[in-house]
Amino acid sequence: MYDFFENIKSYHGRIAYRYFRDDILHEITYTQYYANIVEALSNLQKSYGNIEGKHVAIKGNNCYEYLVLLAALILGKAVVVPINVRESNEVIEEILVDAEIDYVISQESFKDFCSFKNEKEGEYSFDLDDENRLSMIIYTSGTTGKPKGVMLTLKNLFGRKRNILPKEFVGDETKDDLLTTYLVFPLYHAAGLCSWLSWCNRGCMTYINEDVGNMLNELQEIKIDFAFVSPATMKLWKKRLKRGGVEKLGGVKAVGTTGAPMDREIIDFFLENGIDYCQFYGMTETFGDVTYNSNVADKVVSVGQKTNDAVIKIIDDEICVSSWNCMKGYYNNPSETANTIIDGMIHTGDLGYIDEDGYLYITGRKKNLIILSGGENVSPEELENLLYKNQLIKECKVFEREDKIVAAVFAKESDEETIRQYVSDLNKELPIFKKIHVVEFQNKEFEKTASGKIRR
Repeated sequence: MYDFFENIKSYHGRIAYRYFRDDILHEITYTQYYANIVEALSNLQKSYGNIEGKHVAIKGNNCYEYLVLLAALILGKAVVVPINVRESNEVIEEILVDAEIDYVISQESFKDFCSFKNEKEGEYSFDLDDENRLSMIIYTSGTTGKPKGVMLTLKNLFGRKRNILPKEFVGDETKDDLLTTYLVFPLYHAAGLCSWLSWCNRGCMTYINEDVGNMLNELQEIKIDFAFVSPATMKLWKKRLKRGGVEKLGGVKAVGTTGAPMDREIIDFFLENGIDYCQFYGMTETFGDVTYNSNVADKVVSVGQKTNDAVIKIIDDEICVSSWNCMKGYYNNPSETANTIIDGMIHTGDLGYIDEDGYLYITGRKKNLIILSGGENVSPEELENLLYKNQLIKECKVFEREDKIVAAVFAKESDEETIRQYVSDLNKELPIFKKIHVVEFQNKEFEKTASGKIRR
């Protein structure tokens, strides 16, 4: 394992972060970042006392203060629980109870711990003695709709220096050249957290996007080397490229994606505009990438070759993984842990194969979880259970089509308008990514499996 905080201090006055707020560009050096972390930990201890072992939820959107508090809580040996702010209040409350949260730090209270006087109020050593110490719990949707808490140990976070960068950018981090990256993925998402750890490791200068709605305007004001984004963001950026060229995207030299598969047409369009492309494959349970692919000429439909000393096996057509960054298990959920970790291997639920060159291909999903192009996970069972609360619905099946949630419903023709209104009312209570965009009716039962379950 490596000392993350000594790594930060080693970059001294190198610029760590830039971000726009109230139309003003703010700039933070690595020296300032470390000082702010120490100050925030001191303030946390003044408010809560000793936070070692305490379960602390962070609830907010991307901002510099979020990065400070993440590091401060880890340094203070707390168990950090990043909360997906796009979830419904009901789901968030369920997570807070399941994770046995001691304290919640919401965006409104970030300033209470981050006054940024740049005054060191003591020194803290980073305790790396117990690599199996629980350090973070990230919640991800389960196939039953109940969120599952992915337990990450100190080793999962700091067992190796990870690299969420194109291979040509991965080199000696002591070099004078300053790589400029762009943080878009939310910090409650494994992709955002792994980006943070990787780019601090490399000594990058990172622009923090604090307002996704202002992203395209922001990109016109900055220069970046690499951005790690979702396929949905790639589609948005393609439209901007068509209208204004690469300079409208911060002159970006390379982009990487993870999550849903990327369209070949979009990849080719970026390449034609002089922007390199790479893909990472992983999941919350692996806390980051286990494969990497930049060979878009010959292996564009592959998610790449293994990384991070990962072991990848195909067991009964399912992709199974073991690596230093794989989770300890699901918090307070031994049955799901036993179903997912078998003989030391994470069973991903993805179906696939490995070719003769060691490239991994995904052919489908064993589990029913829907992954949208923005990286959001949607449990079809969760939405189906909500639909079944309407007694007019005899049978239903939720699935994805063209990145939209579709509900197929078996009901009487005379009840269709009432059901449509029910779905419309239901959508008002759901997060944007879970909204049902299309309702399709049929006048007969769905095809069933031998066990009587609706065939998907």
